[in-house]
Amino acid sequence: MKRTTTKLVASIGAACAIVATSAIGSAPAQAAEPFDTDGATAPRTPSAVLSAIRADLVASGAASEVATFDRLSADQRLELASYFLDPAVASAVTAAAGAKVLGPGTVRTRGNFEWGAVEPSLSAQDDDRAEGGARAASRSSWGTQWFAFAGIRLTETKVSMSYEYSGATATKMLGYSCTVVRNVQPFTEVRTSKSSGYISGGQATAKCKVVVKRGVPTPWGSIAWSTYSSIQRLSAKGNGGITANRWE
Repeated sequence: MKRTTTKLVASIGAACAIVATSAIGSAPAQAAEPFDTDGATAPRTPSAVLSAIRADLVASGAASEVATFDRLSADQRLELASYFLDPAVASAVTAAAGAKVLGPGTVRTRGNFEWGAVEPSLSAQDDDRAEGGARAASRSSWGTQWFAFAGIRLTETKVSMSYEYSGATATKMLGYSCTVVRNVQPFTEVRTSKSSGYISGGQATAKCKVVVKRGVPTPWGSIAWSTYSSIQRLSAKGNGGITANRWE
């Protein structure tokens, strides 16, 4: 076993505090209202945790990620299961994450764990402006935030919005939505709801409140839960260029 994995796994069962910020990126977590959750049937062993993740990936139709999951090494499987079974491991993963550039964006990484964002490029945006004019028209923009392990996306939340624009200026918010695209994390519930949507400084902004409830098995056979929340923000100019896709 790799030395880093050994150090992480050695702390299993050593702590009872819950760390949930990794599920919502690097944003500061704040306590939120409790969920009504029955953890009686939650998986409590490494093999059960891994089976639960694979079953959820299959159910989501992510065939390529199921194949990636099946190719994980024994060390990777143990590292992934330990993240969900021991809060000390989750804490170490989050605290030591560093940023690096992967493709067009910056992704935070810690070993096999990754946090990142997705948004459409400006060239992919529909432009409904009249030829040679700057009449008001509407367009849609979106952005997601995700958490992954070895290329397997475990959680992804999405903010979408539609607005009117004139030239390069957003003029009127038409509506926005908040969606949990995927959550295949054991002991974890993710919910998202509308926070605010508005036009300011010629830009459209939509904010969604993402609430994460994270748990860990205890020696007494129950699940200890901790709930956190953060705001996922998406802002765009009238021409569709994304100016903010982040946590705050």
